[in-house]
Amino acid sequence: MKKLVFFIYFCAFTLTACSNSSGVLKMGPDTFSISTEASFGKGGIPAARRIAYKEAGEECSKRGLEVFVLNERSVGTTFTDGMAKAELTFRCLRPDDPEFKRQRYEKTPDLIIENRQKN
Repeated sequence: MKKLVFFIYFCAFTLTACSNSSGVLKMGPDTFSISTEASFGKGGIPAARRIAYKEAGEECSKRGLEVFVLNERSVGTTFTDGMAKAELTFRCLRPDDPEFKRQRYEKTPDLIIENRQKN
């Protein structure tokens, strides 16, 4: 009986565990990166993305600027690692900046195949 109770508590803790963030990392004059994690119990990929976008918005708004997303990558939970991950690379720009225009999102390829054969 004690083992069953322990197992139930362990499962509940695992499902409701934590979420983490690297915080905003400066990559250049106006370019930043955030890496976040969220457990399945905290919402998985949507929660990790929400944390990343929220922190990006806070960083840019404290500078009086707007978020311009350059790249986003999300990875779901796995059997060995119960945390979903989201990585966001962004710039903080003025709304009148020429680079601040309608964005077209393209998924970053997970695999790149290079042909090294010579003709």
